[in-house]
Amino acid sequence: MRILFCGAVLACAGWAQPTAEFLARLDRLAKTFTGAKAAIRNTNHYASGLPDDIQTGVFLLKRDSGTKVRMRIDFTGSNTYTVSLHDQLAEEYHPKLNEIHEYDIRKYKEMSQTLFLLGFGMSGKQLAANYDLRELRREKAGGENATRVELVPKSADVLKAITKIDLWISDRTDCAVQQKFYFPGGDYRLVEFSDVRVNPNIPSSELELPKGAKRVRMN
Repeated sequence: MRILFCGAVLACAGWAQPTAEFLARLDRLAKTFTGAKAAIRNTNHYASGLPDDIQTGVFLLKRDSGTKVRMRIDFTGSNTYTVSLHDQLAEEYHPKLNEIHEYDIRKYKEMSQTLFLLGFGMSGKQLAANYDLRELRREKAGGENATRVELVPKSADVLKAITKIDLWISDRTDCAVQQKFYFPGGDYRLVEFSDVRVNPNIPSSELELPKGAKRVRMN
């Protein structure tokens, strides 16, 4: 019985240390992180039984200072369009229409700030402040060794929109290789990153949308 008890104590002690080490890894990356570039595959799964909606493209993220970031995703395929997120504005550029649809996301400021850098430059301190961390374990993801953690938002407002997130952090880059967002009702979104480059040189011009496109306010 004493042996079993000691084994249980050691198992608990061993569990706490990897969590601390995981958060420390993110803290170290956050100090030097300026951005990332990757291929992205986005799968929307619907609990209603509708076919999965799959999109592929190129992901760009640039952090200028502190937590000020800009993100751009160019989706390719039959429905080509670009998503841009920065400050309190979300934009969708539709090249066939030559239109930029603008969305004011000020009311979602808290959510956007916590999700912008999730797995890409968010410190361990920020992660622990915004989420309850559960079921930390080692897994393969996207062909890479990774640490998987289940995140439950602490914010009541975020929790209304996202019930939990599974996050896989690559051993190679200390950045996300996969994110899985669970929504109320059973839908989920799986985001997979590959060929991730950390701190590439991303000129600000690469994040800009065409200046000649017509802008349309959507809300």
